[in-house]
Amino acid sequence: MEAASSWTRKRRSGCIVWPQIAYREGRLGLVKSDKKAAKIWKRAVELGSVEAMVFLGELYEHGNGVKLDKKKAERLWRMAADRGNATAQCNLGVLLHSEEKFEEAFRYFALAADQGLTAGELNLGICVYRNGYFGVVKSEKKAAKIYRRAVELGDVGAMRILGTLYQNGSGVKLDKKKAERLYRMAADRGDALAQYNLGALLYSEQKFEDAFRYSVLAADQGFAEAENNLGVFYRDGRGTEQKIEEAFRYLTLAANQGCTNGEFGLGICYRNGEGTEVDLGKARYWFERAAAKGDEKAIENLARLDAQV
Repeated sequence: MEAASSWTRKRRSGCIVWPQIAYREGRLGLVKSDKKAAKIWKRAVELGSVEAMVFLGELYEHGNGVKLDKKKAERLWRMAADRGNATAQCNLGVLLHSEEKFEEAFRYFALAADQGLTAGELNLGICVYRNGYFGVVKSEKKAAKIYRRAVELGDVGAMRILGTLYQNGSGVKLDKKKAERLYRMAADRGDALAQYNLGALLYSEQKFEDAFRYSVLAADQGFAEAENNLGVFYRDGRGTEQKIEEAFRYLTLAANQGCTNGEFGLGICYRNGEGTEVDLGKARYWFERAAAKGDEKAIENLARLDAQV
């Protein structure tokens, strides 16, 4: 009787998860609704669904369909992690790492990695060898080995990070061709930081049109540094037609996200009247923003403005 009851609960909880996914992803003609999805997942958690614990934890982490509550996210992931779910173990590790609970984060990353979860292996590499936690000697070489394994398993983040190691010659022999190839792999899979890194690498090689294309992809995802770079492309007419108004627009987007280079560039626009009217008050404002972060060019331009008064 006990076994039958348990089997019935598993069947019922499994059935509940499917309509939840339909609501969250807007499938089967249903209007996408995280709120309805969360309601169904809560019921599935009550019935013991480990998958529901993972998904509901993600909603609480980001505040989608429920009030943002990282404590509830942690509690749900612990429930699933202690039942052996590798995704929950990795998610919990990331959350604990962000709270600087490094030893416990390491333990959960190791559990996920032991089950072959690529993200767990990747985070274990970052946590231990790249950052040198837990008394382990920092080793980019050992970290690179883990990243290679994760790349083989298709992890996009590992493609980007390993590309960075090859670009800088950290733990591997410097090889910008391999860096470019890895960045392209990740960029073509939608990774915004890889798109930005690839754009910057191609720009340094004066492959401006290709660099512009990848910078657009990253900027379209709201990546501030890429927005700044697009402003430079449009201002200088490299890789695209010169459009001063577009340069001003993208520098504004970058500056409003706190990008230091964007703040300085926007100050220049207001000082010189590029893409907008001259406004020395706004120029000063943006130079001050950048200067407060130690930007030397902004500090110099502030001094020049002061000299004009």
